[in-house]
Amino acid sequence: MGPRTNREILTGGKKYHQRQSKKFGVDEVVFDKSSRQEYLTGFHKRKLERKKKAQEFHKEQERLAKIEERKQDRDERQRNFEEQLSQMKAAKGLALDVAGESDKDDSDNEWTGFGETEEGKVDDDAENLDASQDEEELKGILLRKQVYKIEDPQVLGDAVVDEETTVVVESLENPYSASLAQRSLEAAAKANNVSLEKLEEVLEKSINRAKKYAIVCGVSKPKPKPQKKKKFRYLTKSERHANNAKAKLNKMKNRKRD
Repeated sequence: MGPRTNREILTGGKKYHQRQSKKFGVDEVVFDKSSRQEYLTGFHKRKLERKKKAQEFHKEQERLAKIEERKQDRDERQRNFEEQLSQMKAAKGLALDVAGESDKDDSDNEWTGFGETEEGKVDDDAENLDASQDEEELKGILLRKQVYKIEDPQVLGDAVVDEETTVVVESLENPYSASLAQRSLEAAAKANNVSLEKLEEVLEKSINRAKKYAIVCGVSKPKPKPQKKKKFRYLTKSERHANNAKAKLNKMKNRKRD
């Protein structure tokens, strides 16, 4: 048998490949058209889902950070409250000690009452003189006299207290003087052509004008405007390529330096 030609060699290789493929063949490949269609057309949908999940993750992190911050503030307020409470208790203890010492000194110098005359009565002339002086001093529409009597003397025990006590009470507020001051204020405002209804508005404008003038003069600094929170967004394809190129360039520069 003569040498094999190239055609025969190539044909033999093809037949060998066919035999091997049949020997280790692959089962029939069946494609699900609906799944394939969903995969090919669902890139944008899946991208939106990833974006939504990322936003939810960031919101959850912010919520947890706020909770932790509020917890720290609450703990700090609790510590301050406990410190103030301990200080107040210590001060109260010192005050009780001082009060106990003063009560002890007062008990040594206890008052035993007025002395009686030979007839066994208190001097009536002195009482009448004090009553007349009280009547002369009680003047004015805001002064009124109140008398307190002891109905059950047994409640007092050994305490030395008068059976009848007279107290002069003076009111802190005088409606007549308040109305008089209001009328005088209205008269002064009318004389100076000032409207009391627009007083708060004019005062607020004056304060704002003074603040602006202070900023112009350099006495105070203007309040910084609150910066808007940067909206979260995904990088575009071109931006990702640009960032990757910059990162690769920086790596190459660092390697050259090393």
